[in-house]
Amino acid sequence: MSIDAAEFAARLKAEQNDPDREERLRQDRVGRRRKIGLWAGAGVVLASGFAFWLFDVTAGERPANEPFAAGLLEEALWPDAWPLTTGLPFRGSPAARWDRTDVASSMLPPALVRPVGGLGAEQVTTGLEMVREFVREANVSDEVLTGERPEGALALLAPGDPARRELEAALARPTQSRGLLETFTRFDPAEVLVLEDTRAQGSMTYEATPAGELLVHADYTFVYAVLKTEGGWEVRPGREEVARVVVRRQLSVTVREGKLVLGPSRHVIANDACTAPEDGFIHPLFSKEAAKAKGGKRFDPYAAHALLTNMPPGTCLTPTRT
Repeated sequence: MSIDAAEFAARLKAEQNDPDREERLRQDRVGRRRKIGLWAGAGVVLASGFAFWLFDVTAGERPANEPFAAGLLEEALWPDAWPLTTGLPFRGSPAARWDRTDVASSMLPPALVRPVGGLGAEQVTTGLEMVREFVREANVSDEVLTGERPEGALALLAPGDPARRELEAALARPTQSRGLLETFTRFDPAEVLVLEDTRAQGSMTYEATPAGELLVHADYTFVYAVLKTEGGWEVRPGREEVARVVVRRQLSVTVREGKLVLGPSRHVIANDACTAPEDGFIHPLFSKEAAKAKGGKRFDPYAAHALLTNMPPGTCLTPTRT
């Protein structure tokens, strides 16, 4: 049925003049708002129910280091208790801001090297480079990190140095002494593999001895990311669990006739299993193992005055972070 223009205009005018028109419009608005509120309430209930479920499945007996829905959250935002992975091995660590290891980054620029005692700037520079090379060979070379004989580091030591003789003896009988770890950072390749992205930070100072020899004091912190050689936990597809180890070393080295003589040294290793065999290797704890490990003396390896002492055999240390 069609309505002509005049009739439509008359009906529209009548509706506008209807005294009940405003009330009907008000009731219509109230009805619409009620429906929107009901839908919104249903959404809140659903969201609350999901939150309760998420809390329920992740609380209680669930280990804090076991991630839930790891693939739904960017790894950079994971809680500290969640395990590290090959995706971001230095997540949450101060070492994430450090340069990748070269050890050369801590060398004094040649222009800042000054003569000392009867030693010229060139002699000082040569001595510093030798010590830098020893620190590198002893802590980040492929030989030492894979548990092989650290020929590069040994070659820099004076043949008659008592410390070298002790190291040679320990290398010949590694199962009878952990003394190797006082100088070298060694891992068992049958147990773990060290990622290439090792981080380091440190410095060297120097002085002349009364005998006119160069004495160098080195203070370095190394941070290693390792994964299990076999049977590692794939935390999320394609990303295996990683453990970190922090090693800090302070050593004094004398440069004598083109070779190095080791002096007093101190070191601390963070995240080395307390009950590991004395075989000359560091045995890192991964998250599940660390959760079950017995507590030891707690310390922060990144603190300015971190615990730096060669602890007696059997002493257990537990880092607050790595």
